[in-house]
Amino acid sequence: MKKVICFLLSTLLLICLLSTSVFAAYSPSKAISYSDKYALSPNSLNTVGEGYNVYSGNDCTNYVSQCLYEGGRNQDSQWKSTIKWQGNVPRRTDSTVWTVANDFKNYLNSSGRSTKIGSWSLRGSPEPYRTFAYANNSNNLTSSNVGKVVLFYDFQGDGHMDHSAFFVKNNGSSTYSGEGTGDLINQHSTNRKHVLWRPDKRDIAQKETTRVYGFELNT
Repeated sequence: MKKVICFLLSTLLLICLLSTSVFAAYSPSKAISYSDKYALSPNSLNTVGEGYNVYSGNDCTNYVSQCLYEGGRNQDSQWKSTIKWQGNVPRRTDSTVWTVANDFKNYLNSSGRSTKIGSWSLRGSPEPYRTFAYANNSNNLTSSNVGKVVLFYDFQGDGHMDHSAFFVKNNGSSTYSGEGTGDLINQHSTNRKHVLWRPDKRDIAQKETTRVYGFELNT
């Protein structure tokens, strides 16, 4: 009887630990705090092994991955950034899912770790990459999923993701001159903090062809 009771208690403890580490660990507020802190100045890997790699001019998805991980999202065999020491020098190795927008989007779409919540463009577009116009379908970014949504940007409208960003504030004032108020993101390459999620009011050449896709983490 004692063995049965011990087994049941051990099983219950294991379930509690797994529940805490896998399902209850992610904190949107921690992810946002990290995102805000390093939006404009990357958290570069230092000599004691703290921080991350920085990919000059192509750091967007690496930065978003950091935000999710620092918020408590667990790494796995595909989405990972590992550190090893070569003598006294720390080296990080990042997977392409961690650093490449298209790979990260495909991973989120197929892994069961997120749910697609919408797709948008300036005026809307038909299949095969159907989107809704920004003005007509932008209410899927809310106060309830702030800190949980990754946005992907297909600048050419060809189905290949070129950029990613992190949703950090619902209905705030943009720091970018002339954008006004709305739902805000942080991003790298170009490094921006608290700018509108829709890029059409910024000076980008692809504003007519850009399609935006939103994926909410399953937490």
